[in-house]
Amino acid sequence: MPPHESILGRAALGTASALGSVCRWCVRRRFELAPAAASTGLTALTWLHHASGVGIGEHVVYGLATAAAGALAGGGLKYKHKGIAAAGAGGLTVLADAWIGAALGPSVPSLIASALVTGGAYVAYVPWLVKARQQQLALQVKAAKTGVTGEGLGTSTRAPGLTGATPEGTALMQALVAMLSVPAVDVTALEYTRFGWRAVIVLPPGRDTAPQKVIARRDQLATNLGLPGKLRLTRGEQDNELVVYLYQSDPLASAIPWPGPSTTTCTEPAVLGMDAFGEPVLVPMLYNHVLIGGATDNGKSGVQSVLIAYAVACEDAEVVLIDMKPGAVEFGPWRRNALALADSPARAMQALTLVQREVKRRGALLAELGEKKWVPGKHGPAWFVFIDELAELIRQVPEAAKLIESLLQVARFVGITLVCATQSPSNRVFGGTTDGRQQYQVRIGLGAKESTTSNLIFGPGAYGDGWCLDELDLPGKFLRWDREHQVPVDARAFWMTDDDVAAASHRYAREETESEAREHPAASPDPEDDPTPPAPPTPPSGGPGGGRPILRAIPTFPDGSEIPDERVEALWRAIEKAGPKGVTYNDLVALELPDFRARSSVDAYVLKWRRKGWVEEAGKQGRAMAYRTAPRLPVVNTPTPKSAEQVTVGG
Repeated sequence: MPPHESILGRAALGTASALGSVCRWCVRRRFELAPAAASTGLTALTWLHHASGVGIGEHVVYGLATAAAGALAGGGLKYKHKGIAAAGAGGLTVLADAWIGAALGPSVPSLIASALVTGGAYVAYVPWLVKARQQQLALQVKAAKTGVTGEGLGTSTRAPGLTGATPEGTALMQALVAMLSVPAVDVTALEYTRFGWRAVIVLPPGRDTAPQKVIARRDQLATNLGLPGKLRLTRGEQDNELVVYLYQSDPLASAIPWPGPSTTTCTEPAVLGMDAFGEPVLVPMLYNHVLIGGATDNGKSGVQSVLIAYAVACEDAEVVLIDMKPGAVEFGPWRRNALALADSPARAMQALTLVQREVKRRGALLAELGEKKWVPGKHGPAWFVFIDELAELIRQVPEAAKLIESLLQVARFVGITLVCATQSPSNRVFGGTTDGRQQYQVRIGLGAKESTTSNLIFGPGAYGDGWCLDELDLPGKFLRWDREHQVPVDARAFWMTDDDVAAASHRYAREETESEAREHPAASPDPEDDPTPPAPPTPPSGGPGGGRPILRAIPTFPDGSEIPDERVEALWRAIEKAGPKGVTYNDLVALELPDFRARSSVDAYVLKWRRKGWVEEAGKQGRAMAYRTAPRLPVVNTPTPKSAEQVTVGG
């Protein structure tokens, strides 16, 4: 077994090595910690010496060394040699601290001596550090103006205050000081991703050092940084924070295939694509109007296709499509999935008028039910109105501006959402009298050639905050803004091929005719020698502008008013189906209809229908009263009196 002194010696050497590593790290990473780290390490070593035992010989050595340092300090003061006096005074305080620690060990006097030594060290160290920083910052600024990089200056000239905890942090701080002439406050966060890294920089206060100023000089910062990759700058959560993204490889370089619809209810957000961090981009469309902007050939139609596919796959949603391109080339493939498809100015106005009437009808229904918000599935389906080329619609139909402005303001609470795409989303698009962009709670910006497009889509000053659409270099790349996402992050929309669109349209078609549904048509018979002339076509009806009719039959009450939703219709059909014998409350509850599984919920509607004369008592079944629908009165066509005809014709 090794002797006790050998074990203590090895323990002391190991501890000293560890403390030395900590001190070296502190000196390399944070120069401000160097005096405190040195003083703490010295005190800890003297305590270890005390633990191993201090004899007369060690005390004699400590005393002689302390006396020599004091004599050196006295000689420097006598002969007025500043350097010798400072070295002697420093050695005197350090040796006195070491002697006290070795003699007394962990104790209050030793801690007091260590604190005094640390304070004295900072008294001499801080002025030197400030002066060195000022000189080295001036040297770096002068070198940056002449085109010399930090590597060309050499490591000996790098300012201590410009050294970060990582090489990326150091490069950032040195690049910023070369551009702004003042150092950054700190790098508060640096995260590595599969494609590069992200850092948050706290900038010093000042108008010329604001994040907007740095973002406007992004190219200069990228040159000063000198690192490979694509640099993106955005403003952070605080006013003086700058978020720096460096993509060493582009995660959005290739198209992302559409994976299919992710939900069957519009109460869940749509998944539009993926962002640069590999996270899905969620777009909350219900109760949130959506604005899609960007230059041509940058993917607006692709974004709309993904959102339309989401809407038609939802069981509690319907779509209305307005495509101002001739022939409805963008929305035409979704014809079978829409309540209405407008492809001309006249039909567009009729479609918007249809939506406006629906808003009023739903508002009246909510007022009758005493509720404030339309809930899909409870009151009826949500409507999503897609408008392609909004600016073209306003140019061709100026009166549509007021109608769209009204819908943007009042349609949300009744579950009707507008999704508008345009190349120029300015106030001129809305007739020049108001800025309708304020009504869009979700904004999607695709690539653009000019920086002003960013401000048109996301609001004044957006480009200075990092919403730089001119940096999106591929179709389908976009920036998304909503209440929960107010920091720009690159993303790319899913890519739907023509086959994907056709398959989704076929799968979620609202209703197909026999010819559309037939996959293998029978062979056509030979033409007759003398065929019968075809009958003239039946005039179109039902849809906006006399186009495609609304395919689903609308159930109505006896007075002709529309039954509000499927749940109420199910209760009404159950009473109708009972026939003259009627049905009791208990029988209706036993059917377990949605929202009608209690007597109170059934009674509310039956009582209202009795007051209107649509339901009447059918007699008792046991102890319970049964109810049935009242017979509908036939409509009598009253002939017009001759006197009335004379009045209308007369002048």
